[in-house]
Amino acid sequence: ALPQNLTLTALVGKNNFSALECWAMTPGLVESTATGTVGALSYTHLGGAGNSSYSLFTALSNSGLHTAPAPQYVMILTGTGEISLPSSDPSNSTLSGNYTVVAGDILIAIDTAAVSSRGHNSVWQAGTSVLQMPFSGDIPSHVVLHDGGC
Repeated sequence: ALPQNLTLTALVGKNNFSALECWAMTPGLVESTATGTVGALSYTHLGGAGNSSYSLFTALSNSGLHTAPAPQYVMILTGTGEISLPSSDPSNSTLSGNYTVVAGDILIAIDTAAVSSRGHNSVWQAGTSVLQMPFSGDIPSHVVLHDGGC
């Protein structure tokens, strides 16, 4: 069966800590009539992106705990990464979650400093490339399917 909605993993703030949720973006996918994508399933409600950037991790990279600098989409183009979440106890350095992202995955990172005190950790394998697309305005319309990644 064809997908009805674009689903993506969201890094969100809950009770001032980062958490993962699986989102179904709304409205649903529609068949494209645009030149070059005729017949493809399309979602045209990502919002206005600006200051997008491309990153290539040439070596294993541990980004350390950080919040999203701005609400943004992170598209994994090649390679793999692992997202982990800190304990709510600042004296506990244990990370959990260990959610793996692979080429083709799309994350929406909205765990900014305004909603998450400690952020999340990202570890990227050598050869991984990502496209970061910050957006402004409201968080895109969605339905939370469940806690945790998609």
